[in-house]
Amino acid sequence: MFFRASRITSTTQVGHGGRPIAFGGASQRTLCALAALCVASLGLACSASGDRDGQATNGATETSGTGGSGGADPSGATGTGGDMFDFDGGMMNGDGGGEEACAQTGGKAEPVELDLVILLDRSGSMYGQNWNGATTAIKQFVEDPASAGINVGILYFPVDAPPDGLVCNYHHYDDLSVQIGALPGNAPALVQSINGESPNGGSTPMYGALEGALFNATAYKDAHPNHKVILVFASDGDPNSCPGNQNDIPSIAGLAKSALDYNGVETYVVAINGASVLNLDQIAAAGGTMKSYDVTANVAQFAQKMTEIRSKALACEYVVPEPSGNDPLELDKAWVKHTNGAGIEKEITQTTGAADCGVGPGWYYDDPKKPQKILLCPASCQVVQADPDGKLDIFFGCKPDIH
Repeated sequence: MFFRASRITSTTQVGHGGRPIAFGGASQRTLCALAALCVASLGLACSASGDRDGQATNGATETSGTGGSGGADPSGATGTGGDMFDFDGGMMNGDGGGEEACAQTGGKAEPVELDLVILLDRSGSMYGQNWNGATTAIKQFVEDPASAGINVGILYFPVDAPPDGLVCNYHHYDDLSVQIGALPGNAPALVQSINGESPNGGSTPMYGALEGALFNATAYKDAHPNHKVILVFASDGDPNSCPGNQNDIPSIAGLAKSALDYNGVETYVVAINGASVLNLDQIAAAGGTMKSYDVTANVAQFAQKMTEIRSKALACEYVVPEPSGNDPLELDKAWVKHTNGAGIEKEITQTTGAADCGVGPGWYYDDPKKPQKILLCPASCQVVQADPDGKLDIFFGCKPDIH
């Protein structure tokens, strides 16, 4: 039986038995979709009748540089007798500029805001090196200047002596020990909370803890649909203390898959010495992150893994900026330009989606009909990430207001 959390929808249906959970309801998805209508790009362009595939008419400016006369590519190379497109917002008139000259402006692409929930195992087996290594790494992460701007909260499991005696009840884990807050401002509270904890829990109720933490994370995502919300789950053991088949890894992995399917919350997993890496790999894969980050041989690598998680989670997702005016946007006429640290500009071409990326460059919308984000294909993402001095710009066309 599927069930929903009261934190996310007004109807609460509590059920266990190890099957995947369903987060949220259709009303929330609808609201999120409607919210996307408010999201668009900075930059307004106009075109009489041209389009992006080179089929311009009436002398309208093009951007592909491969269509009819008047075509131009985004790097500034003009077609035959056309207008040269200027990414800074101007038009340079050529021999045969169209009657409806087009001025285009753009906006710097801003990365999607990242919200991170940490779920840390505090069972007795974590005592000593495991606990010291994990907590040192997390404190280092939240105090790292490179983490500034990330929103972080934390939760520990298991709880001690719950009033109902049910250590696997997810209600004990759907409220964070430290609420999500922006770094570096939230770092002192996080460090103080970690210092106040100790690894003396008597069990590893992985199902209930992950269930509650993901309810919290998906609810936060519902409230912040333009953010990227992830869960970082770190454990050194195998699941126990939950009823029925909730100690089975496929049941636990189903929780991560449900959160990912519902509203895109990803589950990252860190395997600490004592854990079954293969088991935790299944949870990570179901949560959309392929495999666990393995520090079983050396917990001192935990800090490095947190840095890798930060880099991957922030990788190449950008908010589509809001429009600067009231003109209708032409989402099918969008351009993404990367300017590297040396000032060299290059257009990144659009693909239909992640499956169309292959090994080449490209970008695509998260939702082609009601986009909120622009995502880069892996090849383009690698180029952008390797160039910290570069920048990405997003440009949109718009239909002209003809009087």
